[in-house]
Amino acid sequence: MASTTEMATGHDLRRRAWRWHFLAALLVIPFVLWQSVTGTLYLWSETWVDQRHPDLRFVEPGAHRVSLDAQVQAARDYMGGARVGNVLVPSDSQRSTQVMFTDTHGLPMAVFVDPWQGVLLGRLQGVDWPVGWSRSLHGGWPLGDAGSWLLEIGACWTIVMVLTGLYLWWPCDGRGWRALLPRLRSGGWIFWRDLHACMAVWLSLLIVLFLFTALPWTSFWGGRVLGPVQQLLGQQTPAAAGFAPVFAGGGTGGTASLQQMLDTARGRGLHGDLSLLMVEGPPGSAVSLRSNEACASDDRFLLFDRADATVLDETDGSRFPLMAKAVASGVKIHQGDYFGRFGPWINTSFALTLIWLCITGAIAWWRRKPAHALGVPSKPRAPWPWWLRLSALVMFTALPLLMVSAALLWLAETTWIKALFSRRPPKRDMPAP
Repeated sequence: MASTTEMATGHDLRRRAWRWHFLAALLVIPFVLWQSVTGTLYLWSETWVDQRHPDLRFVEPGAHRVSLDAQVQAARDYMGGARVGNVLVPSDSQRSTQVMFTDTHGLPMAVFVDPWQGVLLGRLQGVDWPVGWSRSLHGGWPLGDAGSWLLEIGACWTIVMVLTGLYLWWPCDGRGWRALLPRLRSGGWIFWRDLHACMAVWLSLLIVLFLFTALPWTSFWGGRVLGPVQQLLGQQTPAAAGFAPVFAGGGTGGTASLQQMLDTARGRGLHGDLSLLMVEGPPGSAVSLRSNEACASDDRFLLFDRADATVLDETDGSRFPLMAKAVASGVKIHQGDYFGRFGPWINTSFALTLIWLCITGAIAWWRRKPAHALGVPSKPRAPWPWWLRLSALVMFTALPLLMVSAALLWLAETTWIKALFSRRPPKRDMPAP
């Protein structure tokens, strides 16, 4: 009797895992395909612009550089006095200075200036500036915060899909470690199931870690969960490395020279590509200058008073608190910087693997599902085990949007989804793989 009860419990858990794995796929597959494509486009967008517009990206070095203030003013005049977002000063003497603005659609656009002659080279916007639109689409544009929330929900359910997939894959037939290898001679749906499951198991930890490197970018989890937690634990990023306007008590009269800030940074050993953020921020706010290195611990940050260019704060990635350091390193890995020139290739391979998982999973489901039915298993009637309730509570606490979306899914399931699936003949119910 005990053995029969254990078998029934195991069968119920597999059915529950398969049901949630399938429902998660409805959200996850579009999310994964969208993020994989837009993320890959962003990884290679800079290279594409270099090849497509070398006249804007590359210059002939001269004897003396024009001041950064004059370069920025040339770009501002060309844009009719529009507000400057940030300025990228490359360390390569053969590259142009890049001044960033925002177009009427909320997309970034770049204006390029020859740093040796101070002449305007041109601008790129819209479809001609894939660096801007690919990153914006990857972050939820044009829906704003709502788009970011949808992407966060997709990331949360991808984690659910990985966990339920691991449970479904776990070998209960005595194969042991051989379950890590696909049964290529099996044919039918098992062939496609193994191509999907084995690859997913090999990369399961990497997938989850990669998803967590994306969450700090989101407007809800990154801004309303991670930020307060870091502040509570004293693990927040130093002020010099912040991305929001920093009111540091500086004077409000006049604007200091950007060239003076650049010279100070170079004098303090910041020799790589430099970004100046909040160049035209609110009165009294500071200007953030940072170096862009492959490793987060090598990044350096300076915070300047907008009035007289005095250094208000200085830090580097190696002095970040542990949590802030982990977030910064995750960002570097996610955007392909961490491994240098190999980073885009590694991340592209990972994106192609995720697309492979979507395709093989869909084929395995299609080959196995009953005719004229979706093949969703019926809802288990047994109550959730205590450990499953505890696991769900932990995940809902850590990922609030997962809790909200799960509640909405449950609400929908009790109404029209339940009515839809209740008309299915029992014989068309597809057991867990």
